[in-house]
Amino acid sequence: MRRRKRGREVETSLVHKLPTARSVEEARELVVRAGSRELLAALRRPQAYAVVTELVREIARRLPSWGHPMRRELCEVAIARELWAVPPSNARDDPSEPPGEQRAANAAELHHWAVRPLLAGGDAPVGTVAELLARLRTSPEPSAREAFWLIVDGEHPGLPDAVWLTLLKEAYGLPRTAPRPSPPPEPEHPDDLGNGYTRRFLRRAALLIGGLVVAIVLIVLVK
Repeated sequence: MRRRKRGREVETSLVHKLPTARSVEEARELVVRAGSRELLAALRRPQAYAVVTELVREIARRLPSWGHPMRRELCEVAIARELWAVPPSNARDDPSEPPGEQRAANAAELHHWAVRPLLAGGDAPVGTVAELLARLRTSPEPSAREAFWLIVDGEHPGLPDAVWLTLLKEAYGLPRTAPRPSPPPEPEHPDDLGNGYTRRFLRRAALLIGGLVVAIVLIVLVK
């Protein structure tokens, strides 16, 4: 099934077929035959982790042929889904769910090739990435915390300074205080003839002139 949206053709059959797949192998066959935009559309939907894995694998295989808009869209989807580092609440007791270590490793790997390149190019939402990493660091889920450390703990994690600054402030509880307003300038005296230096000069000049006047008066009186 196809429909048109905003002047371009969008394939939608995969999102309807995947829920009917009876096995991971059947889901894989559907994913391999799907269009690239179908993969992104399906990735936006809630899926079993095994299906997400098949979608991500196929996207990674096709990524070299994708243009910038689709790479940016993938980055946004991965961030919105928190890199699938946290299992959904309704899947915690599902025996098909992977171990936490595997989920964390997959999340860090997805960040490495789907998010990090856009960060390096200055085209990823830095604030959103920082917020995501902060949530992973403080999450009660061990897989989320492990994913955080796998992303940031390395010789070259590739995170911008703005992300590190946000994480530092969040970790140490440093509030972002507003700068103190500068004190208002002293009101000028109505007779003010200039700045402070001018006023001091005039006072000294007045004293000097006053002294000269007194000296002249004394000389006149003495004569």
